[in-house]
Amino acid sequence: MSDEANTPRLGADGGTRFRLPIYEGPLDLLLHLLKRAELDPHEVTASVITEQYLAWLELLDQLNLDVAGEYLVMAATLLLIKSFAMLPHPELADTEEAEELKRDLVERLLEYQRYREAAEKLSERAILGRDVFTTPGESAPEDANARQYTVSIFDLVEAIGAVLKRVADKTPRKIELRDIPVAECIPRILRALEGAARIPFTALFEDANDRSLVIATFMALLELIRRRDVRAFQEVRFGEILLERVAAQMP
Repeated sequence: MSDEANTPRLGADGGTRFRLPIYEGPLDLLLHLLKRAELDPHEVTASVITEQYLAWLELLDQLNLDVAGEYLVMAATLLLIKSFAMLPHPELADTEEAEELKRDLVERLLEYQRYREAAEKLSERAILGRDVFTTPGESAPEDANARQYTVSIFDLVEAIGAVLKRVADKTPRKIELRDIPVAECIPRILRALEGAARIPFTALFEDANDRSLVIATFMALLELIRRRDVRAFQEVRFGEILLERVAAQMP
């Protein structure tokens, strides 16, 4: 991703806006919400999914993160399908349009889910089995990360949303927000990871009582993850997010 994509910029309201250094699209978000709700793609238009999708977009706005246009298009599609389901539409054409929209969305989601699952299975294959061959009778070494789950950008945004809520609950209303350069937060994160095999995501924000500092630290963490200097994972799906420093690769 280009440096321009990661550069903070001023939004129309004068506040600093950020673009996500790690990109995933609206179909990824819908799959994430469906997994959390233990629903299948055919239930993507359920009210709970639409409500959670809109809440997620609102959280992005609170984080001063730019929302790609395709996220808003998906929101409009979900709301349109929901309106057809809730309100009487005597015109047959309206009903057919709603059904076609829903059918198209489900088909796109199922196809994308198959693609994602195939990609995940490929990436989870042990390097030994993919690139190296053992001699007959030799057992493959145990994968140290076999029971770890990769954390998505949606897991991270939801986690920082909980941190922001905690900060808001204990922060005086009249506190003045500050502009904190994201680059200044990177060394602090790396220091927190020095000498530790792993730390909880929340440990980065234990003493935070400043919304600006929380957001700048979060953006710095995303940049470190994008650069593969830090890895975020879970030992239980949708459980606590853990962070660890990635060992530098030899040239």
